[in-house]
Amino acid sequence: MARQATKKRQTTEAHGEKRNEILRHCAILFDKVGYHKASMQMLADEVGLGKPTLYHYFPSKHAILYAIHEAHMSVLLDGVADKDPAANPFDRLRSGCIDILRQIAEHPGYVRAFMDHYEDLEGKMRNEIRAQRKEYFERIRGIIVLGIENKQFRDCDPDITTYGFLGMCNWAYKWYPPLAKKRSPEEVADALCGPFFEGLRLTKQ
Repeated sequence: MARQATKKRQTTEAHGEKRNEILRHCAILFDKVGYHKASMQMLADEVGLGKPTLYHYFPSKHAILYAIHEAHMSVLLDGVADKDPAANPFDRLRSGCIDILRQIAEHPGYVRAFMDHYEDLEGKMRNEIRAQRKEYFERIRGIIVLGIENKQFRDCDPDITTYGFLGMCNWAYKWYPPLAKKRSPEEVADALCGPFFEGLRLTKQ
């Protein structure tokens, strides 16, 4: 029984690793030619698989796009999980910004697909990603509300401030990839967040 369980776990892990490898290649192709121009045959060629084998892992191009969205959101949600609610809200927001920038640096195809092709998701897939995006927004908003309540942030509209913070971080997908080898996510996060935090910081009278 133990041997069967071990073999099943190894098979599952191997399947998951192969799916992740396929996603990486597909994201690269989406980034190069665009989601709409990439066919399943082109994706299979990019991955180095026959099209029937690709269908074994993903039943459609929409399923690949959904899996890319899910992988991206999983990283971001985990990064702003309420692991230490006593942590400094400035540090927590900076950490969230670093997570976004690291995804842009390491997986630019994932992020571009996420930013540019959310509208191409359909039905249940779109609803699930919408729910994850909303949850992520609420976690960032919660950090800002906590900062206001703790008198670390000035009194501000938490919704608009959250939109402003996420817009600042996410828009980096347009300009950060060429700089990623020269400037680390931490360095760029400090450059982005510094002025934003100065405006957010409650000035002691």
